[in-house]
Amino acid sequence: RVNAAVNPVVDPLSGQPESKHTPVRVQTYRPRWHGFLLSREAITPPATGYRVSVRDRECWRYELAGEAAVDNWPAWARDLLGDEPGWEWLEFADVGAGRYRGAVLVDGRLRACLFVAPSHELPLRGWLAGLFATEELGSAERASLLAGRPGQGQRDNGRIVCACFGVGLNTLTAAIREQRLATPQAIGATLKAGTNCGSCVPELQRLITQG
Repeated sequence: RVNAAVNPVVDPLSGQPESKHTPVRVQTYRPRWHGFLLSREAITPPATGYRVSVRDRECWRYELAGEAAVDNWPAWARDLLGDEPGWEWLEFADVGAGRYRGAVLVDGRLRACLFVAPSHELPLRGWLAGLFATEELGSAERASLLAGRPGQGQRDNGRIVCACFGVGLNTLTAAIREQRLATPQAIGATLKAGTNCGSCVPELQRLITQG
């Protein structure tokens, strides 16, 4: 949260903050648990030690971490997301390892999912976010939710490179290799990546160089 750390002193003409003269103290943050929540609807983020809200194309994403131990993750998830009649919960919990995977479905559609682990090694968000576009999850998608990885026939798009159009790293590298895309413009014509704000164009160029 840079804005909270910078002194409220600005240049009288440009309005830019005097950030080069703001003393800060930085220390390593070591939470007890890491997690993320994907939700079809925007929610009030929980009061955890670390939380970031991001609006993705198909859902809201909340990156979370906390110092306090949570004894009952299923109850914690229901307190956060609610639990109405007719909602279907899919859950996996390993209390000893500190891992939890939970998803709630309404009429077969994914409403929200929560993944928690003792480290930051968590499932990739891209393919999970893509499940929100599915009208009704089948048995394969439900199993992959609990496994925390794409099932057979499900494509993992990788981490998002182009936030404007939701294009993932795996999608880009496959297109560059298979379609022999040699310029960011060619990628844009094929996948739209890099054609809006342009902030991902340098990374697109690096991917092309790497082959």
